[in-house]
Formats: sequence, C-alpha cells, structure tokens
Amino acid sequence: MSIYDVFGGSKPFNKEEWAAQKQAQRKEAYELIDNTCAEMLADGDAFQQYLEVQGRFDRYSVNNAILVSAQMPEATSLKDKNAWKQSRVYVNKDAQKVIILEPGKEYTREDGTKAVGYNAKEVYDISDTSAANRQPPQEKKGMRELVSAMIDASPVGFQPVDDLELPAFYDSGQQTIFIKTGLNEEQLFVSMAKEVSAAVFDFKYNESRDASDFKSFCVAYMVSSRYGVDTRAFRFDKLPKEYEGMDAQALKGELGSMRDVLSEIQSEMYKSLEKNKPAKSKEQER
Repeated sequence: MSIYDVFGGSKPFNKEEWAAQKQAQRKEAYELIDNTCAEMLADGDAFQQYLEVQGRFDRYSVNNAILVSAQMPEATSLKDKNAWKQSRVYVNKDAQKVIILEPGKEYTREDGTKAVGYNAKEVYDISDTSAANRQPPQEKKGMRELVSAMIDASPVGFQPVDDLELPAFYDSGQQTIFIKTGLNEEQLFVSMAKEVSAAVFDFKYNESRDASDFKSFCVAYMVSSRYGVDTRAFRFDKLPKEYEGMDAQALKGELGSMRDVLSEIQSEMYKSLEKNKPAKSKEQER
C-alpha cells in the first residue's frame, strides 16, 4: 500500500492536456493583445486605461500591461495561486483569473538566432483573495515630497522663471528645465513630470522635445495617476496623427519607450521618497 493512497481517487495529471490548455491560453493572449492595441488606437478611453494600468504596474512588460488593461483594469496586486499561498493568502473559488505572459525557455529559430518563448500564466488580484479586506491603505504622498522626488529623478537641473509662456520647458541646449513661477503644487508636479520625461527621452533615446512630446505627456500622466495627483487636465480624445494606421507592433514599440522612461523616473523617485521618508514611517514598516 502506497502513502499516496491517502489522496483517494484524485484525477491523474494529463501532461498533454495541460500543455494544450496552456498553448490555447497563450494564443488567446496574443490575440487579445492585438485586438486591444486596435481598440486603443481607435478609442482614447481605452488608451488612457492602458496608461493607468502601466503606471500602476510599472515593472510589467507592455504586453502584460495591455493584458491586464483588457481583462481587469482595476487590479492593484497580481500573483499566481502559489505566490499568494506562500503569503498565507488564499484565492477565492469564484476569483477572476487574469492571463499574462512569462518568459519561458530560450530556443533557436530556423535562421539560427536565439529567442525566448513565452508561456501563459494565471494570476489573481488581491481583491479576489482572503486578503481583500486586509489591504493596507496606500500612503498618500505630500506634493512637496513628490516635487522633491521628481527633482531627484531629473537628469538635468531646474530654473524658476517669472515670464515663461509655458508652465515648464526643457531646453536641451542648456540642459535645463525652466519652470514658470506662480503655479499651484499639482500644476508644478505635472509640468515637471512632462519635462523630466522629455529630458530622459533626450538622454536615453536622443529624441528632441518636439519628437517625444506626446510620449512625455503620456509618461507624465502615468506618473501623476500613480501618485494620486489630479489628472483631469489630461485628454486622450484624439491621438496624434502619426498614430493613425499604426499596427500593433509599431504601437507597442512606442509604448515600450514610454514604459522604459516611466520605469527610470519611477525608480529614481522611489529611491528619493525612501531616502527622505520620516524615521517614524520607516520604523512602522519593520
């Protein structure tokens, strides 16, 4: 008698059936990505929804942010069942699964080049788990903290100016961001976020301020929405002309550069916020 008899008449694992299911999920995921890209190009609300998700999940790839946006845009914390279980959190029976893609094994293409395959992965939001009512409230950052963190995230310095026509302007020649005086705190942060994005696009991609204007606008929106800054002034009703007729691959290329700049700014802001966090807050986290 085997000790495994204690498991009773459990259904045997069918590897071929499991592999076929994962292959079908992977195919559906890529189709959903392409369909969502088409929707984003046609509908400003869908585009804005993607930006909000990518801002929240700044470490996610563009493909996975698109998948989350299409399936559960309100998600805040996603993990697979095993990861939740390791945290002693259990997924509800009726939980909505979200399919994302994770890197698999490296393989060789027919032309001899190397590539990485992607596998479908089922994840679940914290709202569909036993921890739904135990979510810690998100700490609201003060505008002074955020402005200071944005200064630390900038690759160039700032210069306040009284008679500037725009709220802020990145001058690549002088490698300076000029800031108009008299702005309220939220206007100041949003304007800084856009021009810091323009500076990073200049340094990272050698793109001029004009060339990266819309992408900097998008990054500023993602950063602002992430930290709860008022974003009502942002409009995505009509995308720039160059986005008309763009295919999914080209769109993802544009979104990819936005995501990279976002990630760089968020990383530097996070370091600054942690460094300047009051001692009491740091002690409470231990």
